[in-house]
Formats: sequence, structure tokens, C-alpha cells
Amino acid sequence: MTTNWEGDGRREVMQELAEQADSEGEHFFYVRIPGDIQPLERADRFEEPLDAELERADLGSVTGGGSQLGEGTTIEYCGIDVVVADRRRGLEVIRSVLQGAGCPKDAVIEEYVPEYDELPVWPGTTLGS
Repeated sequence: MTTNWEGDGRREVMQELAEQADSEGEHFFYVRIPGDIQPLERADRFEEPLDAELERADLGSVTGGGSQLGEGTTIEYCGIDVVVADRRRGLEVIRSVLQGAGCPKDAVIEEYVPEYDELPVWPGTTLGS
């Protein structure tokens, strides 16, 4: 699957993070959330609850986050870096927390290892619609 954001150089950096996590027996995901979501909102609404739930489950943590600027002072999308010990359980927690926080339906969980894929935060939705 391809993404509209391939040309921003981010994909190569995320690939390196994923390979590093894989070499340590962990799994890396990048959660891409479209919309003009400011950094404090991203932290309060998504990062902190996700990190708390991953910690509670002794599963992993949020390791970073950022924003891609759009036109003017808008934000095109924000992202959250997540490292988990168990891929399946990690995806369950990511989806549960983000859905509970009202994450946009077109948000995706990018996976880089063993190969690049985009997984919907909301299974059953069509990406790019």
C-alpha cells in the first residue's frame, strides 16, 4: 500500500527505528493521524492515554511524536511512535485507546518490518476514502 506522505523523508527514518526495535526483539509502529491536531492536543488526547495503557499492560511505550506542517500554520497530520513487545497485543491496545479517544476514521498504523504496510486504526474502514 502506498501513502501520500512518502516524499517527506519520514519513511526512511521510521524504517530505521523499526529495524532497531526488531533487532531488540520489539515491534515499532508509527500512528499517523490526519488533521490539524496541535501538539498539546495530540499529547493530551492520544499520546498520554496510549502510553499509560501500554505501561499498564507491561507491553511497551510511546517513544515519540510529532507534527507535519501544512499550509501556513496548520498541521497536515500528527504522528506517534510506539514500540511494543508483542505485535498483536500492541495493535489491540493502540486501536482500543485511539478509538476511545475519537481518533479520525482515516488514521493509520504504519508498520515497517517485515515490510511496509498501513493498517487501519478502525478495522473495516477503507483507507483513503
